[in-house]
Order: sequence, then C-alpha cells, then structure tokens
Amino acid sequence: MREAICPHPECARGVTMTRDSRVIVHPEYVNVGTGGSGVYDPTAGLNERISQEIWSCDYCKRTTTELIWWEKPEGLRDKDDSDMFAMVERRTIYPKPIPRTLQPEVPERIRSLFDEAARTESAGAVRLAGAGYRAVVEEICKDQGATGRMLYDKITNLESRLSPDVIGALHEARMVGNDSLHDGLAYSPDELADVAELVTEVVTILYVHPAQRAAMAAARAARRAASKAAQA
Repeated sequence: MREAICPHPECARGVTMTRDSRVIVHPEYVNVGTGGSGVYDPTAGLNERISQEIWSCDYCKRTTTELIWWEKPEGLRDKDDSDMFAMVERRTIYPKPIPRTLQPEVPERIRSLFDEAARTESAGAVRLAGAGYRAVVEEICKDQGATGRMLYDKITNLESRLSPDVIGALHEARMVGNDSLHDGLAYSPDELADVAELVTEVVTILYVHPAQRAAMAAARAARRAASKAAQA
C-alpha cells in the first residue's frame, strides 16, 4: 500500500492505493525444454529490469497500471547472486495521463507556459517539467510587477502583497526548477505533481478567485439595475 493521488479524473484525490499484482515484463522469463520442464531466467545477470504493477484506489476502486524501471545499486552490479534492485522511475500507462490545464481567467502567457510544463510532466520528463513550472513562476512574478535580478529576489519583492503561503509555494516551485536545471535532480512524479498543484493554487488565488468575484459583483449590479428599471 502507498499514499498517492488517484490518476483517474473522476477521483483525483489523495488516497491509499493497494497493489494488486506485480510482474516482470522486461526481460521476460522464457520456458525451455520439452513441455516447459526447465525455466531460463534472463534477468539473473542483468542490472536493469522493468516491472508492471496494477494498483487499486481504496476510495473509487478503479485500477491503475504502472511501469516501474529498476536498477541494481552501483556496488552490486554484475553480481549474479544479487537480487537487490532500486526503483528509478515510475510511470502511469493506464489511465492515460491527462495534462493539467489552468482556467481561462489566468493570463494567456502564464497558461501557455503551464500547458507546456504539464505536457512535459505527462510525458514523464520530470526534470524538464520542473524547469517548466519554474518558468511559470517567473512569468507570474513578471505579471505581478515584481522587481529584482534573481527569481528569489522577485518572489521576495512580492511579500508585502501576497500571503506567506503563496510566497512559500512560489519559492518551492523555484527551488524544484533550480534543482532540475542546475543539478539535474529528478524528483518523483508525486513530488512534481505536488509542485504543479502548488502553482495551480497560486494562480487560482491571484487570478481565478478575483475574476470570479468580479463576475459575481457585476451580475449582482446588473440584477439590481434590472430591478430598478422594472420598478420605474
């Protein structure tokens, strides 16, 4: 079992996932001999393998299929008697990942950059996606009129106007992007998803909620004006 975000759009919440099965899909086991009397295991001397796992969501009960890439740690490579593998990548193949999108109230330049980062994340290129979400943060700072030479300075410049939670989310996305760009650090898909959700929360606070409130205020004003006109 593990804690994860269910990838099915109908659920899409943080849940407990239960693993139903795991099989090695590359390289495959091969039966040899008459009637399959012997089994040849081609994975025995290899340092890499790929497994397929099926997980079920404890909330919505839908299943998810993932491919997992494994490697032997450096010190155990080329040792036939070692079966110690470490996971290096996990990718959902069902349901097919749907790239994230932002609502139309968000400025087009920010939405465009976010869409590119989301498509990259959906393709499993986590380092490029991390850099992409950092670019979104930089565009948010530009749109908000932040000043400063470095992105850190620009975010800090907004402290007097934005809540500590928003500032913290911007810095978190900035650091993940820096790690991806400068150190080649690849975060796990769940860690990157959390950053994407932080950026989504930020633009919801800065753009979506104000636009929705303005639309509701305009609707109320129009209703009042129509009521007065009807009474005249």
